[in-house]
Amino acid sequence: MWGDGMTAWRFLPCMVVVFVLFAGGMQTGQAEPVSDCSRPLVIRASETYSPFSMKDENGVAVGIDNVFIAKIMKRVGCEYRFEFLPWKRSLYGIEHGDIDVLPSASLTEEREAYGLFSVPYRNDVIGFVVRNGDAGRISLGSLDDVIAQNLVIGQVRGAYRGEAFEAFAASPEGARHVVDVSVAPHGLQLLLANRIDLLLGIPAAYIAQAENQGYGHTVEEHPFLLGKEPVRLMFSKKNIAPQLVRKISDAIIAESQTAQYRALYGVQGVGIEDLADNH
Repeated sequence: MWGDGMTAWRFLPCMVVVFVLFAGGMQTGQAEPVSDCSRPLVIRASETYSPFSMKDENGVAVGIDNVFIAKIMKRVGCEYRFEFLPWKRSLYGIEHGDIDVLPSASLTEEREAYGLFSVPYRNDVIGFVVRNGDAGRISLGSLDDVIAQNLVIGQVRGAYRGEAFEAFAASPEGARHVVDVSVAPHGLQLLLANRIDLLLGIPAAYIAQAENQGYGHTVEEHPFLLGKEPVRLMFSKKNIAPQLVRKISDAIIAESQTAQYRALYGVQGVGIEDLADNH
């Protein structure tokens, strides 16, 4: 008996090592990216991005982006569920495979390293909101005027607002005039508290958010616009195969030709010229 016990004891470390390696493999093994609708897709939603994505009083994801996405998922035959996440956390989730789809995403070289992109499904008109009455008082012809007038811009952390602003925020002088905020409502609060002078993003969305939060007509759109940025559905490379992305892009192209799409997005809708790049 003693000899059998010693033999078992000598082999026990090897058994432990094998078990640990097996368990580790089970934990870190990555499933193949899906190329069809074989499982529900996890889609990021925002709680406060009015009118595109909001959480209603019942905890349901509503807003025109989510209405559109539901139509696309129906076209391709995919089940799905929305998950509410902050923007920066959403990018991390896409990179690490925690979620499958991130709407309202701009295509950048950095994001292409870990994400796949659909064709554009709408356009962001990028500009500023200011406190009511400041649209006429603050004169802007370029971002250099922000520095000249010692103004402060607030922007949602991690959001892409075009190359011109990226270059401005990356410069030592420009960076001193930019403040990051976690979510849009925080930016509106800072604006109304005179902590920032300009809130960068989609002016129509900020104005709608201010109204939803009971701020009424306390903010207005500044006439200076940075430009128009096409936005897409971004997919995790860890989870989604290119075949499924192409299928969803085809559904976006078909849906964008409908009267319902035009009624939903109006001037922010994409045209044939925007869809020419099936990236």
